[in-house]
Amino acid sequence: MQVNSKSNNTVTLYVNGRKYENWLDVSITCALQTLARTFTVSATRDKEDLTLGVKPGDSVQVFIGEDRVLTGYITKREVSYNASGSSVRISGASKTVDLQDCCMPMEYPVSYKNQTNLQNLQSVCRAYDIKVVDQVGAVDRRNLEFTRTEKLGSAIQNYLRKNGLLLTDNEFGDLVIAEAGSEGSCEDAIQLGVNVLEGSRSIDSSKMYSDYVVLGQAANVTSELPVSSNHLRAEVQDSSCRRSRCLVQLEKGNASTEILRKRVGVLKAVSGGEADILNYKLQGWRQRSGSLWRVNCSVKVIDSLMEVDLSRSWIIVEVTYSLSASGTTCSLQLKNPFSYMLLEEPDAKKIKIEDEEIKKDSGRIP
Repeated sequence: MQVNSKSNNTVTLYVNGRKYENWLDVSITCALQTLARTFTVSATRDKEDLTLGVKPGDSVQVFIGEDRVLTGYITKREVSYNASGSSVRISGASKTVDLQDCCMPMEYPVSYKNQTNLQNLQSVCRAYDIKVVDQVGAVDRRNLEFTRTEKLGSAIQNYLRKNGLLLTDNEFGDLVIAEAGSEGSCEDAIQLGVNVLEGSRSIDSSKMYSDYVVLGQAANVTSELPVSSNHLRAEVQDSSCRRSRCLVQLEKGNASTEILRKRVGVLKAVSGGEADILNYKLQGWRQRSGSLWRVNCSVKVIDSLMEVDLSRSWIIVEVTYSLSASGTTCSLQLKNPFSYMLLEEPDAKKIKIEDEEIKKDSGRIP
């Protein structure tokens, strides 16, 4: 579709072949580890309501200037009034919202085995005509299984989290298997005194641990016992935690030392990343080059008040484009990229694997 926007920041909805603009308030949010980006727009409603043709369930494309930012569906239309007038508010979400809200149709299976990540997710998304984009290209074969009553969004999130993968959608409504920073680097830095309106940093020690442990069991095919397994354990330490705090998790199903090593590294990385979060509000939606601020891009931060390490980049994990009476602002949430380097094996020197034979009389880890 050819788009001729009047300005770089004109928000345009295309619904049923018609173009809708001139919104008073706009909010568009894109985020990593969520299945669907969302938007809400509102306008004054007069006698000739030009949005009457927009109804829940309609397909929609959302553009900022000439940049498409969302492809999906209208999910809600709200009309309200008071003494000062009436207004209309329209909300929508990416095509991938159906994965978030729905279960697998009865005519489709709920078990997929010995397939790559891409093949597994293509099998699931086919039911709702959603394309899958793989930015990782892993060739390992895995199983994806879930219950008939489980929401697909929950099943997909659990699968990707277990296998150390990132999830998001894109502007075309596709599901994306991503790597941290796979959308590239920002041209501009976030810099105090240059483009920052507001900033905050949260460092939460309650989400950090000195010792991370993952337990699991693996079938022992050499045992003479009818049902036998080996106990497995993977551990990793975090010296940045200033007192002894231990977190233990159980890996369900048939495990291996390789799976546990990856899992304990994921556990440590995610906990550390969740403990340190930056939030900024910037003036405008674009960088100096004209490019929009986008999710899953790496960005430099120059902010002495937040005591930010200048030698490292951060990952933009959430972007919200807002329009109000005060103008256009962009809210960004940033996290340490280490919290998303989930495919990398932790340093083998810092990990201890212990294989403990199951005790015949107890069946428990001593």
